[in-house]
This record gives sequence, structure tokens and C-alpha cells, in this order.
Amino acid sequence: MSSYETPLPTRTGPPPTPGAPMRPPLGPPPVRRQPAAMGMQEMKEAVEAAYAADDAAAKPKAEPKTEPAVPNPSEKRELDLVFTMDVTGSMGPYIQSAKWNVERIAARLQQENGYDVRFGLVVYRDHHQGDEFVQRRFQFTRDAVEVKNTLATIGATGGGDGPEAVEAGLLYTLHMDWRETATKICVLIGDAPPHGLGEAGDHFPNGAPTGVDPFKVLNQMSQKGITIYAVGCEPALSAYASATNFWISAAQKTNGRAVALESAASLGDIIVGGAVEEMDLHMLQADLCKRVREVRLSQPHLPEAEVQNQVYRALSSSAGATRQLSMKGLESKDAHLLAAADALETARAALAPIVKSHTMRPKAEPRGYYRGLTATDSPEGCHAAYRGLAAADDGIKIPRYRAMSAAAPSPMDVAPASAKEPAEPTEVKIEEGTLTMEQFARLYKKLEKTGVL
Repeated sequence: MSSYETPLPTRTGPPPTPGAPMRPPLGPPPVRRQPAAMGMQEMKEAVEAAYAADDAAAKPKAEPKTEPAVPNPSEKRELDLVFTMDVTGSMGPYIQSAKWNVERIAARLQQENGYDVRFGLVVYRDHHQGDEFVQRRFQFTRDAVEVKNTLATIGATGGGDGPEAVEAGLLYTLHMDWRETATKICVLIGDAPPHGLGEAGDHFPNGAPTGVDPFKVLNQMSQKGITIYAVGCEPALSAYASATNFWISAAQKTNGRAVALESAASLGDIIVGGAVEEMDLHMLQADLCKRVREVRLSQPHLPEAEVQNQVYRALSSSAGATRQLSMKGLESKDAHLLAAADALETARAALAPIVKSHTMRPKAEPRGYYRGLTATDSPEGCHAAYRGLAAADDGIKIPRYRAMSAAAPSPMDVAPASAKEPAEPTEVKIEEGTLTMEQFARLYKKLEKTGVL
């Protein structure tokens, strides 16, 4: 898989007229500054210009959305599947699980289900933490071995203040080379929220230093028909006031699902289950659109809610069985606050009372991050730390995962039992049955958001 990083925007003019004399330069050529040398305001302007150019290029030129085509059983159905992963220090087991399972995932989707599936990969860490990269993407491939080899080159390292560059991972996912007619799924895997939601110790309390707003990116993903399956790595995710709420809202905004992953061993089953559910729903799009059109034409004054009820009853009785991923979902009574937000600032304001009350309680679980050779402990002293090879024992009694030459751990340094990996994998099933109202509602909203309905 070839790695790609978004270049800085450039300004181009019309090509020169053949035979015209060359125009002499007006002065010395401008010095192009590298991103690292830019001031913060210049960086924001460059990023915003690049995103605006990408969005303008991606917009159709006044072409109306057409209804989905009736599926042809003789043709392979297209699936574009992207793993968007946090690869900071605490995520090692999940990177390994993705690497070990990707060939099995491919076999189940390509061979057992007959899909024309392409895999993409987006990884992210954090801003200004001395990491090798903030985000990186690897474009689509049908070769699962290539994905496996790429994952083998990525280590779990970096992070530090809790929130991570989630918005950068989502933005790169948005701008992957998605096929227009494919079912588009992003499997978002992480254990920390984006910056700017009010978490204590957030180095960027107003959001990412690039100015990218994760809520606006989520809206763009929804308009493009990208469905997010938000996989929250527990118990670390629940240690934050905002993380579970954000993960659920990311799924709701893109008409996907948010699930709780308590064992890395279950990741492969979750990915397969989510993919087959969405592929089954995709097969119903043309029939749903046809039935909506018929109801609206025959009963033009019917309230929208009743239109949906009539279409659901008809579709569920005629569509046959559909498959559904069955497992523990992420839950929060406050997730609707973020699901309704259209911008980071709005979300932060809505969540402020919840974050404030959360920080008054002791944190339920520690979260891991990577400590370099000379790293010092955070003032809070509340995180588990991955210590470098020569890290000295500093006497701070917090859970640590020590590497080769670090001193032997004392009893106080051992992670609590509640933070250890469960012995048994998370229970994941793929159940078959009648189309549920929840599935119908997600599909209906997806078609509305993409402009088909």
C-alpha cells in the first residue's frame, strides 16, 4: 500500500500560448516554506485552502442524484472498507489484532460472500507530540497480504495528553479514493476523544491546531455516503467524559453503529459483521426509493413520519431476511448532545456540564501512553505509561508497561486487574431476521443525507 500525505495547495494559471515569448521573472523565485516552518495561522490557511479545493473538485457539477440501481445478482457487489485507527501507545493489541485478522476478514468477505472488496488504511496519532507523523493514509487495495504487511510496519507509540488527532484520521478517510457505487464503510477504532471537547489536560482545548473541525468532517462523510462503525476500545474509552459520547455521535451522524470492544481478539468478527449488515441494507436501497416515490405520489399530503411507517411495513414484509451484527453497543444518555451539534464549538458548550461533573470524580481506569527515554510524568499522575528502553524508576506509583532494560516492577506498579485484557473475547454474533426499524431508519437517513430521497 502506498502512503499518501496531503500536499500543500498550489496556485496554477492557464498554460502558456504556443509560440508566445516567455515572460521574464519579476524577481527572485519565491521560497516555498515547509509545513514545519510555517506559523500557526499560515498552517491553518493552507489546510483550509486545501480542503476547500478538494471539496470543490469533489462536488458534482449540478447533476441531480439518481436513484440507486436495482441490484444485479450476477454482478459482484462493491465494498470499500477503511480501517481508521488510533496508533498511539495504548493501541498495540488492536493493531496486532487487525494485522492477524485481515486475511481472514478478506476471505470471509471475498470468498464466502462474493464481494468485490477493497481495503484502505488510515492511521493517526497526535499533534506536536514528537511523533513520526500525525496522520497517514494508505490507498485502497484488494490484496489483504499487502494490508497485513503495512500494519506490520506501524507501531503503537505517541500520544500523551489524552485526546488524539481523531479529526485528522477522519479527514484523511473522507478523502480516500472511494468508488461512487460501492458500499462505503469506515471502521473507526480508538480509545480517546478528539481535542476540543473540554477534557482536563487537553493541550489543544479549542480543537486541533490545524483548525479541522471533526463535526464538520463527519457531516461531509455522511453526505458522501460513508458509514462509520465506531469501535470503542474499553475500558479506556469510558475513562473520558466525552469519548463515548463522541464515538456514538460519529456513528449516528453517518448512520452507522457504535460498539464496545472489550477484547482485541473480537475485532475481526466485528468488522465482518458490520460489513455484511451494511451490504445487506445496500441491496434494499432501490426498493426503498421506489416505494417512497409511490407513497408520495399516491398520498402527497401524507406526513413524513407516516410515509416512513408505510414504507417500512411494506419493505420489511417483502425484503426477506437481512443480517445484523449483534453485540454490546456503546451507551450514553448524553450522546444526543453531540449528535445534534454541527460544529466543535457547539458540541463543547453542550457537553461542558457533563465534563465538569466527570472531572470531579476519580477516573475509573488509567489510559496508556508512550513515554520516551527522557519523559517526565504528567502533573495529574493518572495515566498508565509505556516506558522507553532505558527509562529510570522515578518513584511515581502509577501503572506502567516496562520494556527490556527498565527495572523490575514493584507491586504498586502493576496495572489493576480491571485494566487487564479480558480472558474471553467480546461476544459477537451475526443474526439473520426481518429488517428491523433501527436498520430501516439508518438506511432511510443515509439516502436522505446523500440527496437520493
